Formats: sequence, structure tokens, C-alpha cells
Amino acid sequence: MLMFLEKKISALLISFMLIFSAMAAAAPLPNPDTGAVSACLIDADDNGVLYGKDEDRIMPPASTTKIMTAIIALESGKLDEPLVISRNAVNTEPSSLGLRMGDQITLREALAGMLLVSGNDAAVAVAETVAGSVPEFAKMMNDKAQELGAYRTHFVNPHGLTAQGHYSTAHDMAIIASYAMKNPLFREMVGRTSYNMKYMDGSTKYVTTTNRFLKSGFPGANGIKTGFTNAAGDCLVASATRGLKTMIAVFYNDDYRWDDAPAWLEFGFSFYDASELQDRTVVKPSTIKLNKITEQRIKYSRETNKNLAALDAAIASKAKNLNGETVNDADVVQQPVEEKVEKQETKVKDTNTTKKIVTNTEASNDVDDNINNGRNNNEENVETASDVATDVSTSETTAPEETNPLLAQYVY
Repeated sequence: MLMFLEKKISALLISFMLIFSAMAAAAPLPNPDTGAVSACLIDADDNGVLYGKDEDRIMPPASTTKIMTAIIALESGKLDEPLVISRNAVNTEPSSLGLRMGDQITLREALAGMLLVSGNDAAVAVAETVAGSVPEFAKMMNDKAQELGAYRTHFVNPHGLTAQGHYSTAHDMAIIASYAMKNPLFREMVGRTSYNMKYMDGSTKYVTTTNRFLKSGFPGANGIKTGFTNAAGDCLVASATRGLKTMIAVFYNDDYRWDDAPAWLEFGFSFYDASELQDRTVVKPSTIKLNKITEQRIKYSRETNKNLAALDAAIASKAKNLNGETVNDADVVQQPVEEKVEKQETKVKDTNTTKKIVTNTEASNDVDDNINNGRNNNEENVETASDVATDVSTSETTAPEETNPLLAQYVY
């Protein structure tokens, strides 16, 4: 009898140890810090906000704009048509893919190059090829933003150079990026560290990514886009996938984006058990099975995460599906929220709404990291401390801005 009781007690102790071990493994990491003015972390399955810092604050998005540019181009049905390269596109500064009038290249190849080196010339050419003009393309971008639930976003150009009425939020851009990453071709393009862009005459141009995070060795890193202007500062949209779980983090005006991205993404993955992050067969992107969040993790998150409203919304969405139900992407589009924009440099009244938006007519220019424009050039780009790229598409030497007043408005 005594031996039986000892066995029962031992079994109970082992059970308690296993329960406590499981609870400890499920607890998320401490909330990460960031130097960003605005940042947002979402679970790309359902766009639920896991963490944020002023994530709904209106911000200039710089070249993260090109995520939406790519979405519109990929869905245009014109990927294999020749790119229309106008003088307007060629003269768009300063970051450049090195396109020249008369170049023969498909929209598909130009898009691949644009996403890696953040070429503003390519962005304009893509817009004019797809819609005939930049204004018409911007309308398509705005329609898509509304469709996706990015209600605090408005575009006026395809490249992200600072302009009045061109803005987004970290939260909205995370939603846009989540949608883009469900497109296999987009995912492939932004997951490359380098690429031999093919011209229709058989020649190629070797280009390398501006995304240092992609080359950092972070487990599961697979994209997606950098950005920089005077007004926007250093920007980054980063994603990583483990098993079927994809996390997306957006940082606007962040001097420490390369350090913040791994910390925030790891924090996101800590919400899930190891079994949920194992590699397995990918399901159809149109139907997503939501992962169960344990009661212990929900309680922990509510007690430690300051963004309770956004987190509770994500938890509520998941809680409805604890029995393993499936939800269509279209059913989890977030609803608009009341506009409350903090004052930045200037405030103007939009002609179509009463919202106050950040404006900046300064002709700041996107200069993403390390742009390589020489054909058949296998030399790796060298990252600089300020992550500022230099256009090497021509043999001419550009005069520094202190000796060339015409270039004083640009940042290199």
C-alpha cells in the first residue's frame, strides 16, 4: 500500500513539473524596446497586433511605399509585357535601378530589381506601364489600401519620396505587407539577397538587396523592404516565417532598425509553442487556420502588454476559433478607427476629409542602402553607417551637394 502511494505521489509530482514546464515555455519574452517613432508587430495569419509603439501615428512611409507598388503590378496581368521607360522615369532621383530610355526589359524583371535596390526610376516606370500615369496608378494604390483595411494610408506616388498627402502608419503598412507576403512571387522577390536581372536582349544586371536584416542570419528571415528620406528617417518592414507562422514588424524613423527587428520578431514568436513553429506543408493562402492561444498566455499578455486594446482585439479574434475553425483572409480585415493624429512638422486639411495629416513638401529623396547598378557586376554592396546608397549606374562623377546647389535638396 505504501509503495502504491509513493508511486502515485511521484506520478503527481511529475505531472505538476510537466505542467509548470509547459507554462514556462509558453510565456512570451519581455516586451521589447525600440528607438522608433512608430512601430508595429503583427501575426500575419490574422493581422492581430501583438505589440506596438504609436502604431497608428501618421508617418511618411519612404520606400516601404514600394510594397504597395509591387502588389498593384503583380495583380495587373502585365508582368511579361515590356516596361515603358519614359524620360520622367529615368530622371527620378536619387535611388536608381539605372534604367535608360530604350532599355528592353519586362515588367516582371524590373519589379524584381526595384524591390531589391529600391529604384525610384523603376517605380515610376512600373506605374506608367500599369496605369499609364503616376496619378492613375496612385488611385489604384489607394483603392487597394482601402480594400485591405489600411484606412489611415494615402499614396500620391509609387516610390515614397516625401510629398504632401503621401502617408501611412506602421499598423497599416504591416497589414499591407501581410497581404503582399501571401503572394508567392512577391515573397520570392523580397526574399532574395541578390539577383541577376534579365533584359530582353539576353544581358543581365547584378543587383543586391538593401535589406541588411535579410542577410543577418535571423532564423526564418524572408523579407521585405527598407526605406529612407529626410522626413521619414530610417524605415524597415521585416518579416520572418517559422513553420506556418509569419511575423511582420514595421519600424518608422528608427536609427536602430537592424537591432530592433530581430528583437521584436523573436518576441512575436515567443507567443507560440515550439510545435506551432515547426516546418510543415503550407496550406492554401486563401484559408488560414488560426493557432490556439492558451489561457495562460492570454493572461500574461494582458498583464504585460501596454497596447491592451489592440492586443485584446487580436485575442478576441483568435478566441472565436479555439476549436480549430478556419477563417478567410477577407473576414479579418480591420475596421477603421477614429482619426487622432499627433502634430508633427506641419498640419494641413485634406481636401476630401477633415483629417489632419502630416505634410512635408521638402523634396527629400529615398536613398536606401547600397545600390548597385552596373550590368554583370558581381561586387557585393558595402553597408555604410548611415545606410545611405550611392548611385553607380553611370561613369559620371556627381558633385557633392556643397559644390552643386542643384543637388542640395537630396540626401546621399
